[in-house]
Amino acid sequence: MPFITYRFSDGISLVQEARVANFMRCNIWLVRGRDRDLVIDTGMGLESLKDWISGETDRPLTAVTTHAHFDHIAGLHEFDERLGHRSEAGIYAAPTQAATVYTGAWKQITIVDPTVHPTFDPMTFAVTPAPLTGYLDEGDVLDLGDRAFQILHLPGHSPGSIGLLDRDAQVLFSGDALYDGELLDNLYHSDPLVYRETLRRIATLDAEIVHAGHFPSFGRRRVNELVMSYLGGRNTITDVVEWYEKCCRGNQDIFSEQDWSGASMA
Repeated sequence: MPFITYRFSDGISLVQEARVANFMRCNIWLVRGRDRDLVIDTGMGLESLKDWISGETDRPLTAVTTHAHFDHIAGLHEFDERLGHRSEAGIYAAPTQAATVYTGAWKQITIVDPTVHPTFDPMTFAVTPAPLTGYLDEGDVLDLGDRAFQILHLPGHSPGSIGLLDRDAQVLFSGDALYDGELLDNLYHSDPLVYRETLRRIATLDAEIVHAGHFPSFGRRRVNELVMSYLGGRNTITDVVEWYEKCCRGNQDIFSEQDWSGASMA
């Protein structure tokens, strides 16, 4: 199967690309609403995400991208309605390897299982252009009929990073602004000072569950731990190759599936 779907209990499903390195694999979120559904981020585009999701829903579908990095946007072109932050619109329209941060060490590490995806060439991989059809910015609201998400501008990891907050359910989709792993603040358009303010803001949000761009979902206590660790000068990726080697140590199958649907949200 090109994807695996894990269902959460609140109309939210996690879609994972099969046989992508599990410490690099983008979380693709499918959120069901009464009038329309959302897909949040679209992965590396190795197979047709739209075809897979079409088997999950028959409602109109809006694709929202939390930021314009290669591991989050390579399937975006398949969708008719594509929403993201205006400050990264040029990247979506003309996504070079450099603009989507697929450069240097990111091309050297093993991200995709070559035995399952033999046509994937790490040297020539490129994101298909997918110009945004609309823009999302601080304070905008995406209404699905029976649930609504407030858009939060969360820059620092990238200038156009956004989050989606369901205030009623106290659920935040944070993209790569915060996830339960080492954070990246040294990319060409990252801003560590701005990032610090974004993380302080996330720590004050009324969110009991965070569904992030990578790794398992987590709760308020873990938010505080991750933010304090970063603000204390820890929990960052400084050398990609060293980070990759550390991730591989003791990991017998770096492409293994990750079912977090029953994990604790503490």
